[in-house]
Amino acid sequence: MANERKRKIMRHVASAGEIVKRSQNIMLMTAETLCVILFGVLSGFSLQAAEVIQVDVRPILTGRAVTTLTDGKLVPWNKGIDGGGKGDGYLTLEASISNGDTNARALPGDGCFQANASHPFVRLNFANADGNGLQTRSVEGAGEFSFSVPTNRYQRMMVFMTSAEGPSHLHFKLVYGDGTLTEREVLLPDYYNNAPAGDTNIFSLATNLAKWNASGRMAERDHHNIHGVELQPDAGKALVSIQVGKTAPGYLLFWGATGVTTN
Repeated sequence: MANERKRKIMRHVASAGEIVKRSQNIMLMTAETLCVILFGVLSGFSLQAAEVIQVDVRPILTGRAVTTLTDGKLVPWNKGIDGGGKGDGYLTLEASISNGDTNARALPGDGCFQANASHPFVRLNFANADGNGLQTRSVEGAGEFSFSVPTNRYQRMMVFMTSAEGPSHLHFKLVYGDGTLTEREVLLPDYYNNAPAGDTNIFSLATNLAKWNASGRMAERDHHNIHGVELQPDAGKALVSIQVGKTAPGYLLFWGATGVTTN
């Protein structure tokens, strides 16, 4: 009898051990499964995260408004920021130093503007590394132009511009993939003026810049800007292109466009 009891006890112990082992395996499988599910969810979020897109507007650009320092030599601007494109232009910081200017308020040599509270990372079309490429598009008097954007849904779409000889009255048409469009009227201030306080359409990308005349001499040390215009697209529709119209007053320079996709 005693031996029989011992055998029963041993069988119970073995059964209990098997149950514990199976429970541990199940717990391990559950943890692994949860990790796989969590990785998939996080990957999905990553794929759907908002993206900052620098729109390629080079096909419509017509001039160079910024003097660069390329291969150790100054490459002067040829279609400036005021005087109908003949008055003054900007310089990169490195170009201003080579030009003999001290502590000049100039543009970054790579054309890049880091993200801040007003805008995401922005890259314009001038750089010291490029002494030949076009940088801007000018509109003297009344005129219009258009450009395509990578087809996508955007929570933000910004264009960068300057207006000289007074403000420019602008009309924007945002064209969507379904054939619809939205329209906006914006008064772009003269580039000597800061972005209007509280205006949700206008902000300043570059501020308090100096400007240089056609002979390379600094004409004014500060107080000039490159403005950003918020186009406020329909975030639920795929944007495909943007049309820009301007009335006669003011001399307009278009510098580029940056979008932020919808999550």
